[in-house]
Amino acid sequence: MESVTPFIVMAYDIFISYRRDGGKELARPLKSELELRGYRVFLDFDELKDGVFDRRIMEAIDAAPIFMVILSPHALDRCANADDWVRREIEYALEHDRHFIPIDPDRSFTGFPPDIPDTLKAGLGQHQFSQVMFEQLFKVSVDKMVRERIEPLLQRAGRTAMQEQGGALFHVETDLPCRILKFGKELCTVRPGSDTVIRLRKGRHKLEAVCLDCPDDRLQWVQTVEDNEMEDLLTVELRPVRERRLAAEADVLAERGQTAYDAGDYAEAVKLWCEAAEAGNRIAQNSLGDCYYYGKGVAKDYTEAVKWYRKAAEQGYASAQNNLGTCYHWGKGVEQDDAEAVKWFRKAVEQGDAVAQKNLGGCYYDGEGVEQDYAEAVKWYRKAAEQGYAVAQFEMGWCYKHGYGVPKDLAEAKRWYRKAADAGIQEAKKHLAELGR
Repeated sequence: MESVTPFIVMAYDIFISYRRDGGKELARPLKSELELRGYRVFLDFDELKDGVFDRRIMEAIDAAPIFMVILSPHALDRCANADDWVRREIEYALEHDRHFIPIDPDRSFTGFPPDIPDTLKAGLGQHQFSQVMFEQLFKVSVDKMVRERIEPLLQRAGRTAMQEQGGALFHVETDLPCRILKFGKELCTVRPGSDTVIRLRKGRHKLEAVCLDCPDDRLQWVQTVEDNEMEDLLTVELRPVRERRLAAEADVLAERGQTAYDAGDYAEAVKLWCEAAEAGNRIAQNSLGDCYYYGKGVAKDYTEAVKWYRKAAEQGYASAQNNLGTCYHWGKGVEQDDAEAVKWFRKAVEQGDAVAQKNLGGCYYDGEGVEQDYAEAVKWYRKAAEQGYAVAQFEMGWCYKHGYGVPKDLAEAKRWYRKAADAGIQEAKKHLAELGR
């Protein structure tokens, strides 16, 4: 008996045998569906069916641990002939101990023809048939077959083959389904929770993990094997790679949203920001909150604004923390709560947000959420004013004009009012006029 093809150099996972008449229309979609799930499938297309049992077919059967035969109506009728190629495929697979999965399409199999060899009846009959519903519930029935038949058989085949190989033993764990390649050649398919094993001989190996459902998510590294007798765990972490890719895509969407907003196309901005926000982009979440707060591109909705401000704020985005604090301060979309407002303003000022510095200063000035303290108010107004925030510059002028938290100083008041007026604060111009510019 020939040995099982080593798992790590296996060309295929599954060999599909079928009768051209009535089976081709079933074999091809099944092959496509299995390949979408990351399996390597050999299907002996018409160009190999030249009436001669080609050595290429035998090699393909040898290379695949699973032999799948589609029992479409009349598929076995001609197996009474010794030279029938479907019979030869089945016999070869039986002789070489392939793992059989007979496919009963749409529950159409009615039994074995009476004149086929007993060895074929016994060989096929000893295996559990898998029902694949091609007309309805196709994906569901394939899912069931993958879960109950294909995965267990491949795992068993993989472990058996590993025992016959030399080299270091690596148990591969992954957080996303992927293919493992060595120098560009595929070694195996790995899924979360599976017990997939590969062997690598002493030396340095360029490996790559390629995610099954999104090949853009891939990871390359050099694996050094120092001892052929070693056994180790090989952990593949593709989820962070995916998260970085999605974050980069969301950044682009957020920028496009800002471009649309600046051009006055608020509906398009909302559309783009919504997609980026759903992907977790905190800038887009905050911008989407602004759209709901001010009614730009969507109906004004303070509750929805708070929802998006909170998502961005919880990611540490200072502008969103300030906006959420503002909503609590005024009771917009949430129950009014000055203490909660101060909490969020403080989070933002820790990052140097000028608007939040001014707002926190206002809380100290009015004694809202904190004990009234004019000196503390001036402290925060000054921080914001020195960053060029005009509203805070106006507040500094007011405090110096009236002596709140600082000694009264009209010259200093005019200096701050002038900065605010130059930035377009009309009220500052009025105060300058009163003080004599």
